[in-house]
Amino acid sequence: VDGIRRIRFITSHPSFVRPSLIEAMRDLPKVCKYLHIPAQSGSNRILKAMRRGYTVERYLEICDTLRSEVPGIEIASDFIVGFPGETAEDFDTTVALMEKARFQNAFVFKYSPRPGTDAAALEDDVPEEEKKRRNQMLLDTQERISTEKNRLRVGQELEVLVEGPSKRDATRQTGRTDTHQLVHFEAERDLRGRFLPIRISGASAVALSGALA
Repeated sequence: VDGIRRIRFITSHPSFVRPSLIEAMRDLPKVCKYLHIPAQSGSNRILKAMRRGYTVERYLEICDTLRSEVPGIEIASDFIVGFPGETAEDFDTTVALMEKARFQNAFVFKYSPRPGTDAAALEDDVPEEEKKRRNQMLLDTQERISTEKNRLRVGQELEVLVEGPSKRDATRQTGRTDTHQLVHFEAERDLRGRFLPIRISGASAVALSGALA
């Protein structure tokens, strides 16, 4: 379709990341190089209890294939901590998965029973304080990884699709890269809808900052 520069396919269950999808992301220039693939846990025992339909090994294989076939792709994930029966050892394997996969970003949630799900019939046996501890530990791990990855962007010139003025500072514009990274830069007017080259000069765990190149 003329006038469309980017097509962003955000989230997919790992089982649906098939060769045809990977080939489309590789071969179609308009498709953004970003994919959100919820892992949920790094323990095969917990993944089986969740009925996720894949193993940790298969999940990492999918990530490796995406990175091999789609150069520059960034991957994000979701995790649930404190699922019924999750032991300290299970949680340790989840931290290990996060360290190995090195996601651009990840969303972490504490388990809570939801009516109508199979898990609701299981004993919610992980104490709330332990859920909070595990949740914070995963968030801290991902924050460190995201910061390390984003700092590698400093000095690069990236194409940014401007979304509009920052909600916190009207003198700054906000946009996203092809890999869904948030970028802030100063501008005297509203530039939303434009594709602009931004020279990256700063990085945090959640965003990049820079100036018009």
